[in-house]
Amino acid sequence: MKTIDEVDLIDDTFMNLVASDPDVGEIFCRTLLSVLLQKDIGSVKVLSQRVIPGTYEGMRGIRLDVEVTETSDKSPELIANVYDIEPHTSKEPDMFRMMRFRQAKIDSRFMKSGDNDFSHLPDLYVILITNFDPFGEDYMLYTINNSCAEVPTLSCDDGLKFLYFNTIGRKGGSDSIRNVLEYMQNSRKSSAVDTATKEIDKCVDNVRHDPAIRGKYMTFGDKLDREFLKGKEIGQQIGEQKTLIRQICNKMSKGMSISEIAEDLETDEAKISIICDVVRKHAPEYDQNAILEELQSTMESALV
Repeated sequence: MKTIDEVDLIDDTFMNLVASDPDVGEIFCRTLLSVLLQKDIGSVKVLSQRVIPGTYEGMRGIRLDVEVTETSDKSPELIANVYDIEPHTSKEPDMFRMMRFRQAKIDSRFMKSGDNDFSHLPDLYVILITNFDPFGEDYMLYTINNSCAEVPTLSCDDGLKFLYFNTIGRKGGSDSIRNVLEYMQNSRKSSAVDTATKEIDKCVDNVRHDPAIRGKYMTFGDKLDREFLKGKEIGQQIGEQKTLIRQICNKMSKGMSISEIAEDLETDEAKISIICDVVRKHAPEYDQNAILEELQSTMESALV
């Protein structure tokens, strides 16, 4: 493993340290995104290593290396854009299906149960930065949008973009994108050749010389692995909770009493009673996601 003085931004562990730094993280992400996307970036919030657990017991979750949310200029309380930034140094055979799965998990968090207004769904940019060419065409940037096979010029405004940046690509892009990608690959002061890369290098230098970060860098990767395992456990718990709610909904719809349900499920009657009180509010639809959300927010002890 490289030391903190040797490691480059293409390393996801080091990228996380810089992006999550309280002093320079937001500046770093704004600068990086403004160059890669060739647009101005407004007010942002940065979260690194966010774990999104599986929806049901035994189902896979994801871990986001760096998630940046950008608020709307017109409504600062609303999220306008979400940027998932993923450095990636291993070419996997099913990488594109993996990206499809990531997008679905990310989007699922932004629509609440019962919300039918999909204009609330923010634009999503899934950004993969690789040190290899994922398509073999020598481009530094591949932008993938949903399109129509029959009418190639037909636009589909679904707010979704997949962007694959290739640090060794020579075609397309721009000089500023090329400079940033080269800095990602070789994060040294000698690679800071324009305003943006010099700003990014300041952020990197700040993190490298932070005594607290230097002391914990070697164990940071292990910590991330532990957090991911914790996320998997949370996903299993949610699956178990949903199973219990589903069973109770089915039995209540058949007219069973609380004591009968508790005996049938071999579960504490007081716990069943609390859950049944919430379930009744959602009859006859019995929206299990809405029931779980209410229980988690107001009666968390009922699901322990």
